[in-house]
Order: sequence, then C-alpha cells, then structure tokens
Amino acid sequence: MTAIPPPPKLLKFDKAQLFSFFFFGILLFLLYQLLHILSPFIGALVVAAAFALIFFPVHQWIRKKVASNRSAAAALSTLLAVLTLALPLLLFGGLLLSESRELYPKTNQWLNAVSQKDLDITIPENFKAYITVDPNEILTNSLKGIQEKITKSGAGLIKNIFFFLINFGVMTFSMFALFRDGERFLHWLIDLIPMDQEHKRRVANQLYITTMAVVRGLLLTAIIQGFIGAFGYWLAGVKAPALFGLLTSFAALVPFVGTSLVWIPLSIAMYLLAGFKTGLFVLMWGGLVVGLVDNFLRPILIGKGAKLPVFLLFLGIIGGMKVYGPLGLFLGPLLISCVIVFLQIYSEAKNLPHLPPPTQ
Repeated sequence: MTAIPPPPKLLKFDKAQLFSFFFFGILLFLLYQLLHILSPFIGALVVAAAFALIFFPVHQWIRKKVASNRSAAAALSTLLAVLTLALPLLLFGGLLLSESRELYPKTNQWLNAVSQKDLDITIPENFKAYITVDPNEILTNSLKGIQEKITKSGAGLIKNIFFFLINFGVMTFSMFALFRDGERFLHWLIDLIPMDQEHKRRVANQLYITTMAVVRGLLLTAIIQGFIGAFGYWLAGVKAPALFGLLTSFAALVPFVGTSLVWIPLSIAMYLLAGFKTGLFVLMWGGLVVGLVDNFLRPILIGKGAKLPVFLLFLGIIGGMKVYGPLGLFLGPLLISCVIVFLQIYSEAKNLPHLPPPTQ
C-alpha cells in the first residue's frame, strides 16, 4: 500500500522566518506610530540635533575642564547653546515688538482713513474701452482686506507665541538629552545597522560633515545677505542701515519668506517718506540682489563644505523645501549625501568606477 503524499505547503516558511516577518512588521508599525507622535516636534528636534552637533566640541571641553559630571556638563552646554540661540532671537524679537507697537496702530489707522476716502484713480482714455472693472473699488476692497488680516493677525499672535514656547522647551530639553546621552545613543544606533564597520563609519562621517556644512552655509549666507542689504539701504538713504542689515541677516534664517520680511516693509516706508524712486530702489535691491543671492550662494557654500556636486545640492535644497518644508534645508542635502555614499560603497563592492569628485 503506497503512502499518500502530504499536501503541498502554500507558504514555504519555517518558524524562524515567520517570527522574523512578524517581529519586523510589528517593529515597523511601532516606528511609524512613534514618528507620528513626534511629528509635531520634528522642527524642534532637528534644530536641537544641529546645535548639539555644533556645540559638541565645546561640550567635550566643558566635560574635561569644567564639570566631569555628565548631567552638569550637559546643563552648562545646553545653557550656552540656548543663550547663543536665544540672545539674537530676543534682540530681533524685541526690536520687532518695539516697532510693531507703534507701527500696528498707525498702519491700521492709515488703512482705515484711506479706505473711507473717495479714491479717484483715473484711467487713460486709450484704455477705457478695454477695462471694464472699477479700479477704485478694487483698491478699496484690497485695503479693507489688508486691514482685516492685520486685525486677525493680532488675535492669533498669542496662540503662535504659546506654540513657540512649547517648541522652544522641547528643543532645550532635547539638547540636554543629546549632550548627556547622545553619544552613547548614537553608538548604540550605529551598532544596530547591519553593515560593515567601515561603511557605517563613512556614512556617519558624511552625515556629520553635511550637517555642519549646511549650518555653516546658512549662517554665512545670512551674514552676507545682511551686509549686502545694509549697503543697499545706505545707498537709498535709510536711517540706521546697519540695524536694518542686522535684521536682514536674522530674517534670512526664516524659511520661505526670508529677507522679504525686512525689505518689503522698508520699501513701502521709503516710498511714503522719500518718494517713488527711493521705494522702488529698495524694492528692486531687496528682490533682485538680497533675495536672490541665497539661491546661488547657499548651494555653493554647502557644497564646498560637504564636498557634494553644486547642481545636485541646488536641486536638493529647492526640492527638499518644496516637499518637506523648512526641514528640507537639512533633509535635502542629507539625502543627497547618503545616496552618493551608498552608491560609492556599492561601486567599491562591485569594482565599478568611482564617482568623480565635484569640481570647485
């Protein structure tokens, strides 16, 4: 009597493979949930990590010379980093607050007075046959809309300040944790990566170099924009051009809007105070010189420090900001550097030609 063969297995997995699939599936789900929980504070965490990298040599000196205790050294390093970050922000915020206390009611009063006047915008006879709208009505409605937005912005200011304080607190505590235990956590995380030690060292080193290059590039670009802006303001006859140049440097660090926070209101003020030509000069100088210099200067400075191709870095910064928002300034160059390092590792493993170094 012949034995009946067992039915074929639909899934040819043993117990160890099933355990691996189950384990890593649960792990990916937990990591996704953790990332979802931390997503409101991603910006604060990235800033904390960047400042922890910048001040890490200072932290090591404090640990050796000042305080041997890890918690005390981390507290001193965090205090120094927060003061370095907070003092310029407090100076910039104080100047804006002192100016806005006078500017806000005057602007609102001026818009209210203008919107209540009978505006008379004359249209040349040659264009009356082609224009069917009333420019006086359009201007009046625009002024009323601006007035409503200014009024609403005052109501949302308290909420924005509250969320800023929360993010600032998360950033400060994260810097303390990174100074205290960040080195141990980084070594533990690197040990978990299933790669050769040399490959892991190269990837970590490239990420560190790229991060430092991004921070230095942002700061140097902001300083250069401030000097260029101050020179243009001096040519236009703006009072205290050095002060407005300093404000331009701080505003250059704000994503998307950047230096336009300074030169757009300043051009309007110069138009009202000094005439059309002066206001137009400040507007053109800010838009064409100050506002565009970062698009060319920032990729060059970051690429030179990170040893990355400038063209790819330019696309990475612009595309990263479009996809990830302000974090794209960091994530774009980091992703490009990781891709290049992994391609170099693959080419070495397969004995393929190396990627030629970028031309400076």
